[in-house]
Amino acid sequence: MKRILSATTATLMLMWSLVAGASAADESIELSLEASPVGGKLYREVARPVEAGLAVKVDVPEGEPQITPMIVSNVTFPSDMSFHPNPKVTPACPEEKVGTQSALADGIEAIVAECPRSVIGTGTAIVQAGQLAAPFASLPAQMVIFNAGRNAAGRPKITIYGYSRLANAGVIMMGVLATNGELRIDVGQLPYDSSVAEFSLGIPGTPLVPDGSSAGESIRGLDPAYLRATCTTGTWLATGAFTLGDRDPSTGGLIGEPRLLHSNPVELPCRGAAGKARLGFVGLPKVKRLRKGRTSVLSFKVKNSGTATARSIRINVKGAAKGTVGLKRLAPGATTGVKVRIKARAAGFRGKLKLSLKGGGVPTKRVAIKAKFR
Repeated sequence: MKRILSATTATLMLMWSLVAGASAADESIELSLEASPVGGKLYREVARPVEAGLAVKVDVPEGEPQITPMIVSNVTFPSDMSFHPNPKVTPACPEEKVGTQSALADGIEAIVAECPRSVIGTGTAIVQAGQLAAPFASLPAQMVIFNAGRNAAGRPKITIYGYSRLANAGVIMMGVLATNGELRIDVGQLPYDSSVAEFSLGIPGTPLVPDGSSAGESIRGLDPAYLRATCTTGTWLATGAFTLGDRDPSTGGLIGEPRLLHSNPVELPCRGAAGKARLGFVGLPKVKRLRKGRTSVLSFKVKNSGTATARSIRINVKGAAKGTVGLKRLAPGATTGVKVRIKARAAGFRGKLKLSLKGGGVPTKRVAIKAKFR
């Protein structure tokens, strides 16, 4: 094994020496995206778990000997999609455990062992050794995605570890999902500034058995609800912008000016159901003793646990006292406080307050509570 790895290292050195100082290739970027709901269906307003696969490929013209390394991958996800890190399901993996200072040549099993509960996805890649575009220089690699928590602004972070057993080399990529849907991934530098020619990432991803694994156990994302989506328009749109450039293998510093390439836009059809609102009271309103002919305020909370916005909401109070109040709308999953001014009936009357809660196209919800007058 040591002889094989030494031969691979020598080959990489020779390859890089051949392309060092060569002119940039006329690359183009091919982007693709696949996504589908994890059981059930999609809605227009309520985000549901989805499984998705992202693929990026750097193409070079036929006969071009060199492929420029990728420095930054910036994919703008559909606005309907979002990351939802849940530390109870996949705890954040800190950089001191999996980061640029890790022993990157240790392989998938060793790196995953540092944060085994933080895996959210898997992937594969093709590395062009020494920047050579020829097929014989292609080295397959495997990738694992970790939940890295959130940054100071509260945005989701991911850490990606890639490893090629043939090259006995690994790389770290750090990514942050911005509020506008841009997932910027900083691609680490490979030995001899080799090029990541293509990669595919999946959340939760396809089960991956690490190359050379003695146990043969597969690795897969552990949180099926990490990626969620709605379908508001019937089409998901993704775009990409990628920075390519040469870096010094010894210092990591840029050699010359990097180039920005834009990928093809991707339109993926989706189907989102309209959904239904579902209104209800949160607990029972508490009522103090009422006075004859006097008004008081009844406070309580209303929740929409459905899959669509409730509109033209009306809350009526009858029985021991009367009152009414309206709400224009309540989004799915939202809870709001409500105050109703009620006017009491005769003194000494013992009875109930009967509350009804209804909205446009929503079944009426009723509740009765005891009331007593002074």
